Amino acid sequence: MSGDVALLDGGSFVLPYDFQLVRALAAQGRAVTFFGSRTRYNGEFLEAMRGLPGVTVIDRGVSGTVAPRWRGALAYVALLLALLRRAGRFRVVNLQFSAWWPVELPVLALLRRRLVFTVHNAVPHGFAGRQHAPTRWIATLARALVFVSESTRDDFLRRYGERFRARCTVLPHGLLPVAPELGPEPYAAARRGAPRALVFWSNVKAYKGVELFAELARSPAIRARGLALRVVGKWDRELHALRDELCALGVAIDDRYLDRAELLRLLAEDALFLLPYRDASQSGALYALLNHGCVFACADAGDLGAFMRRFGLEGLLMRERSAEAVAACLDHLQAQRGEVLARLDAAQRACAWDVLLREAGAAYGGG
Repeated sequence: MSGDVALLDGGSFVLPYDFQLVRALAAQGRAVTFFGSRTRYNGEFLEAMRGLPGVTVIDRGVSGTVAPRWRGALAYVALLLALLRRAGRFRVVNLQFSAWWPVELPVLALLRRRLVFTVHNAVPHGFAGRQHAPTRWIATLARALVFVSESTRDDFLRRYGERFRARCTVLPHGLLPVAPELGPEPYAAARRGAPRALVFWSNVKAYKGVELFAELARSPAIRARGLALRVVGKWDRELHALRDELCALGVAIDDRYLDRAELLRLLAEDALFLLPYRDASQSGALYALLNHGCVFACADAGDLGAFMRRFGLEGLLMRERSAEAVAACLDHLQAQRGEVLARLDAAQRACAWDVLLREAGAAYGGG
């Protein structure tokens, strides 16, 4: 058996993450084959992956953004069969995200001696039960479990039991530039002025706590600072009433996916980005903001709080999701701007993928 690595993300659900991991593995001299879907969004990451040395991309039209469900199901079966045909060359088969567990389980059972399962969330977002059975079944099959944060690992062990601990490793989340060829933007005092806006940027989902912007819009203390309020990102349909309420309160709403040029302009603004999540294992938006040299304040939820403490950024950790807490973060940033930028710069360097994989990538080293 060779030392090659296969990554499986059937729906290309976390394609920017996949790309950074594949690139870091390839930079170590590993041969990597990525099995995923063509997709309407983030397709540039798939194309850029094809150009990486030592990387092969095998894709099908699985994602609902490019195919109806029945056709996507057939395409996923074909993708799994392509993986099985090539399985003998792989020492590691890394499942990044489950796309359709009834057809995955027989394939993963055949590959269990080399199966590495990356757990992004202990249970799917919005899942009400304590245990998600397909997640437990896949974890039981896997020879190693990789978690993208300590918070996710701890939540997983609370839900599924200590019997999994010996197979657990944590490969912390790394930087996520919004385009594949972009590198990190430095945190330089000359590049960032005082915030002129409070901005939320990400897909808008219930657990992300965007209702905080209603309180911010009503707060005399926030209004007195002259800060614009913006929520940028595609809204879930069930939150449209909240969207309309925020709009009526004067919050600028941009309910869509920004194109690359628009997004880069947003990330270059003098703004304090807010991540007021009520519940989250980790946030890809945080690692995109970090890559692009943005300043952000977080609610104390999951990996967000752990990240801020790890890098000495408690002054930008909201003690509660309130206008007063946001004002305290703004005061801290004004008083300690140089120190804050220096700590964010250190965090950015520590979250480089080559650093993370060198320090915590044992699950990809074979066994």
